[in-house]
Amino acid sequence: MATVTTFIARQSEFETVLGRMHYAYNTLDFAVTNAASADVVQALKIPANAFVTNVFVVIRTAEGGTCTAKVGDGDTNDGWDATTNFNATENTETAGLAGTDTFATAGKFYAAADTIDFTLNNAAATAKVTIGATYFMVDA
Repeated sequence: MATVTTFIARQSEFETVLGRMHYAYNTLDFAVTNAASADVVQALKIPANAFVTNVFVVIRTAEGGTCTAKVGDGDTNDGWDATTNFNATENTETAGLAGTDTFATAGKFYAAADTIDFTLNNAAATAKVTIGATYFMVDA
């Protein structure tokens, strides 16, 4: 198992509502950077004092074979989504608050900086996915 950090440098972010509400997203193209089964792929940077209200994933290009991943963070690898299917139909969207996973009912406060990660259950060599998060900053 490796930690893949290649993708995280490409993250984009928008600020709204007086600079406190944020929307961060990143598109990961596994055809460009392959990942192995059990790899932890860092997908989004979350700053300290952020309260994440939702995390979602959109499948842009299907893997073409069995490929699932957990969506979580450094503490709980499946807190946002226990199973995201990277071989789903294009434009399939999953959302952390739509399910019954650990952070689904209330979101999560990050006192320290962290990352939202994919933990792969299978190798990924074709899939292209967009991951996004909404969060607001809490005064320290």
